[in-house]
Amino acid sequence: MNKLFAFILLLLATSLTLSCGSGRRLQSITITQTLSANGQQVSFVATGTFSRPPVTVTPLPVDWTIGLMAPPPPEYTYTLTTQPFVFQCTTTGPEALPVVAFAPPDPNAPINGTTKTVVSAAAAPICQQGGQSLR
Repeated sequence: MNKLFAFILLLLATSLTLSCGSGRRLQSITITQTLSANGQQVSFVATGTFSRPPVTVTPLPVDWTIGLMAPPPPEYTYTLTTQPFVFQCTTTGPEALPVVAFAPPDPNAPINGTTKTVVSAAAAPICQQGGQSLR
């Protein structure tokens, strides 16, 4: 009887742990950019920092956009990808809009969906002379 009670208690504890989730959350995003050899493209890759291991994930599945989302929408629609975002430096203009990576804080969120909260990061493209932006 004691073994059966211990087994039921263990089963209950396991099911509670699984149903509550790990509590792992995306805390921040860092964007790294790489300039192409010809200086005409900048590639961006997102890295995520989480509250629990694995703490750092590269590439982080994110949705990419150009320009800040201001004011923030009441709900974000997203499609996550681990592919780098490629910015073309050949566009003319005084200054490039920032490239923004965003993702839901829940690492188990579906690849496509909507959410009311996101974690985001922005970076201004840095292109060579003759390209769009110099910083």
